Amino acid sequence: MNQYYVMAALTSVLSTIPAAYAHPEHRRVDDRVVLGVEFDQDHIDAQHAHAITDHEFSIRGHYTIAQDALGESIKLEGPGLDGDGAYVLVSERVEDFDTLPDDAFTATAWIRIDKPTRWGGILSTVSDNGDREKGWVLGYDNDSFTFGISTTGADDGNGNLTYLDGSTKFELGHWYMVTATFDGQAARLFVNGVLDAESTEQHGKVLYEPKTPVAIGAYMDSSELHPMQGQIRNVYLMDEAIPAGQIMEEFSRNRVIAQLDPVSEQELEWDVEPFLCYATQYTVSIVCELATEAEVTVRYRPAVGEVREVHSSPKAGIHTLRIEHLDPGQPYYYEVIATSPDGQSTKTDTHSFQTAVERGKAFTFVMIGDTQANPEVVKRVSDIAWSHRPNFVSIVGDLVTTGTNKSHWTHHFFPNMRPLIDRVPLFPVLGNHEQNARHYYEYMDLPAPEYYYSYSYGDADFFVLDSEKPMGPGTEQYIWLEKQLGSSEARWKFIVHHRPPYSSDENDFGDSFRGPTTLGDRNARQMVPLYEKYGVDIVFNGHVHVYERTFPLRAGEAVEHNGVIYMTIGGGGGGLEDFAPFNPWFGSKKVSTHHICYVEIVGGHLRMQAIDDQGRLFDTIEIRKEREAISR
Repeated sequence: MNQYYVMAALTSVLSTIPAAYAHPEHRRVDDRVVLGVEFDQDHIDAQHAHAITDHEFSIRGHYTIAQDALGESIKLEGPGLDGDGAYVLVSERVEDFDTLPDDAFTATAWIRIDKPTRWGGILSTVSDNGDREKGWVLGYDNDSFTFGISTTGADDGNGNLTYLDGSTKFELGHWYMVTATFDGQAARLFVNGVLDAESTEQHGKVLYEPKTPVAIGAYMDSSELHPMQGQIRNVYLMDEAIPAGQIMEEFSRNRVIAQLDPVSEQELEWDVEPFLCYATQYTVSIVCELATEAEVTVRYRPAVGEVREVHSSPKAGIHTLRIEHLDPGQPYYYEVIATSPDGQSTKTDTHSFQTAVERGKAFTFVMIGDTQANPEVVKRVSDIAWSHRPNFVSIVGDLVTTGTNKSHWTHHFFPNMRPLIDRVPLFPVLGNHEQNARHYYEYMDLPAPEYYYSYSYGDADFFVLDSEKPMGPGTEQYIWLEKQLGSSEARWKFIVHHRPPYSSDENDFGDSFRGPTTLGDRNARQMVPLYEKYGVDIVFNGHVHVYERTFPLRAGEAVEHNGVIYMTIGGGGGGLEDFAPFNPWFGSKKVSTHHICYVEIVGGHLRMQAIDDQGRLFDTIEIRKEREAISR
């Protein structure tokens, strides 16, 4: 018998036992196996997996050992409020696991997917950060298995991944043997012993990124983590490409695993319940996410009038539905229904939204910053904001702790922002903690290019910038903003970006207790001349987890009239910070507390209230056009 498949003594026994009761064979180690793990009680001890290749791997997150008629497997639980989900960390870095093959290899595993995801990993050594693409990953997406690989033969200088997308549509709760091979000339993907995809685009040696991690049960690199929700019986990696015939023989000997009765089908449920994003006078977006394939329908109507509908195409994942042809400043009522191909459905309660008001109309809004941590605080802040029933809410960056970590969006940000974002449109801003992650762009429906944009509401124009990108004269954002400000006829002009041009924080911009400190972000400060030239009223920022309001500023001085006020409002949830031991020339009001800013505008009168997470007012400023700012 071929040494690649083991326990020869079992072979004759299997042939005499009915398939329903036959047990699968276990592989034994030969010289070609560089990594081999059986996920059963004999090989798992607390948070460690003991490989049959004498390695010991760390199990991260919550897992259980599942039992079925044919044996045991590790069940990887999904992300929750207290963690990122479970996975097995083989090595912190590729360079520390020096037996990874680079000429040729076979990776194979018996797995069961309980919840699909766009970026799923079974065995991952991948690095996919911008245009730097290296390593390989055996994985899956929303409905099929995948194999991505980067090699020297297709290297463009930073590596170039080719993804093979399998043609087999997996069913949730069913067991599959998934195998990837690379022989130096071609990459192949097999599902249950059958060739599912192949490509000759990659050739030569595997191109690894030395610092990227090696993981089982997750798609993982230095900036992203997407844990599996499902079960794994075993994973093996060999240092040669096993022929297709032998792969089919292996599956045939163990096909009883694939014949196990599937677990109950996953119920149709929201991964992200519907929320409102980017409202204009005539439109609003509703965004939601589902783990399984479904068509999404939004039914909506005005306070008095007929019900209308918009639909999305059936798919798993994020659905964005844009409602159009609405009337300005009007309340509407809506419900969202998801329907799967097998007839399951789920529906939200009836919620409401309001379109943007026209010029000349009064309105209110809430500004919040840095909702990135402390979920109980974020919930309190969000509920305080909702209690004021604002027309819209803007979050000035750092919505989450790690933008590339999906669970920070699905299990922290979105749940704790409700019911606010069920009924009040969200206008988000990128911060440093978003890491420019695709999750931000996929969840938020904003005008291109999305990292900067503008919107109008009543007598105000708002201009949103990305302070993680260059902001000086001649940059894309600077040129765009000068054009936008130059053409704006709004009575009020507001700038929103994450990093503050002026800040008396104790240590974000240098150690103020020892010196020196720049007292603000130098990149963002390059925009100040534009703000002053075009009469910007207030610049809203976050990043520093405090409340700070400057005097009106112009030409490097505090002034009585016609100055720009800079407000750092980073008290949405992140751990609080403190101030420098001295008051700089621009400093007016400072408080280290979690908070919101509630703003009212009626014609030429603006009133801003700073309110802490217990509902207590601690600062107010009023501005009347052509009159001085009055603070108390």
